[in-house]
Amino acid sequence: VSVTQENSQFRMLMREVKFFKNYTLMSMTFYVRRNGKCQLHTVWADKSPIKFCFTISYFDNLKCIKNSETEFIVGTWVLRDAHLHFSQIYSYPQFEGGRIRRPSKFYVLLHFVSNTTILFKANFINDFGTLRWLTAALATGTNITEEMWKDYVKLTHYYEIPIRNIKNVYEAGKPVSINWTEIRTNHKDSCFHLM
Repeated sequence: VSVTQENSQFRMLMREVKFFKNYTLMSMTFYVRRNGKCQLHTVWADKSPIKFCFTISYFDNLKCIKNSETEFIVGTWVLRDAHLHFSQIYSYPQFEGGRIRRPSKFYVLLHFVSNTTILFKANFINDFGTLRWLTAALATGTNITEEMWKDYVKLTHYYEIPIRNIKNVYEAGKPVSINWTEIRTNHKDSCFHLM
């Protein structure tokens, strides 16, 4: 099954993103639609002490929300047990040929554009051993701002994700009354929807 098809594990409907412990712990709740039915998933992520950063200059920390006097809420979170929710995550073989395999990490980098909007970048290694980059825009309300849309398009373009594949859930006529985002990968056939 292609990751863009309905029964793909990466076609999702985002329900909520919550932060705890001064933005050091994050939970993401979403539905995965399979065979016409929805499965509810919640993943937890810990803020990494190692900070990856967005490599695009238009991300300006001056616009970011701070969780203290000096610390911006821009950071990297590592999903706990991502392999339980995303079966296509690569697992490293055990040293010396052991049977137990260690799954690779699923990193999430967030940039808080405002109190209601987030730009999201993630990376993981798929089951073919290929690094995949994902991008997303997450907003509350009925839509994202024009400025955020432009930033999202730039981010998507930067990771060589075809711009023509971007689909705005609200403009497509699907009635959705919750937070939404759309995640895209740099593979030409991969489009991960968090609607």
